[in-house]
Amino acid sequence: MSNFRSFFVNPNNIDNKYFYLDKTESHHISSVLRLKINENIYLIDGNGTAYHATIEQITKDKVSGKITDVLPGFGEPVCKINLAFGIIKPSRMQWAVEKSTEFGVSNIFPLQMDRSVKRSFNIERFKSITKSSAKQCARSIIPKIYEPQSFSEWLERKIDMPIIAFSQNSDINIISLKDFLPFGCDKLSLVIGPEGGFSEGEVSLLNNYNSIFISLGNRRLRTESAVVSSISIINQLITGE
Repeated sequence: MSNFRSFFVNPNNIDNKYFYLDKTESHHISSVLRLKINENIYLIDGNGTAYHATIEQITKDKVSGKITDVLPGFGEPVCKINLAFGIIKPSRMQWAVEKSTEFGVSNIFPLQMDRSVKRSFNIERFKSITKSSAKQCARSIIPKIYEPQSFSEWLERKIDMPIIAFSQNSDINIISLKDFLPFGCDKLSLVIGPEGGFSEGEVSLLNNYNSIFISLGNRRLRTESAVVSSISIINQLITGE
């Protein structure tokens, strides 16, 4: 996306080839960044489309201009990853949500698991993190983050796609993952347990759904470390990103 700045635009604020930004984004352009008329920017609608645009008018509360190019699916990976992981400490949870957004996940499911500690969960705070992270890395989609749910509830609602579960006890290395996925796989669920690992009951449930157990190596990783490393490797293996 070169050096152009990116901003969120409400799809309802686009009319043919013209746009205007809301008060918050307009203030950021006019009073913080102090951009000028005729400067080029990128617009992201959060639903899967980005736009290349040129600023034509600037006021304190409203910036408007002309769209010069439409970019469907900009910044989105080929394979849709639904991420689920055990709830961890808030500061580490925020980091995991931020980085998984940057690495391109589509949905984020915080799970209350047998070996995770029950913690408070401010979903509005995490929605704000996904939005700012998507903007920072110029994604055209803002991942959806769900309210915490139990492990069994998540499995019951799972749509038809492969489930990859990371387990230190697995004999299958993540580099071999592609051999276990259907050709042209364009969606999958990735589940990572708390640092204590999956309980026997959770392993049994995963087996009922024919999950693929994959190892990230011999070292026991923190949940947020496993989140970032696994998504990065999956993107590289499946999409070449």
